[in-house]
Amino acid sequence: MSKPEQPLTIHLPESLVRELDFYSKKENKNRNQVIKEAMQFFVCEKNKILMHEKMKNGYEEMGNINLALAEIGLCIEYALLENYEDEMPEWKEVPW
Repeated sequence: MSKPEQPLTIHLPESLVRELDFYSKKENKNRNQVIKEAMQFFVCEKNKILMHEKMKNGYEEMGNINLALAEIGLCIEYALLENYEDEMPEWKEVPW
């Protein structure tokens, strides 16, 4: 079952109407069909742009989170290394 359609009134410059008519004739479609396809294309492209921006923001946020986790891990490893060296005093006496 198709969704109900809503009428829409738009005002276009005459030059754009001429181009619309040219493509309507070329593709054997009426103005309504060409405008509908153009709007579907427009909305699809806008959605792609929005998705790309969301993904970009998500990757940037994840990068910050990964950096913070890596820094925490380094702090923990450094603390463990210090504790290990403190427990092995004989290593401090070895001249390297």
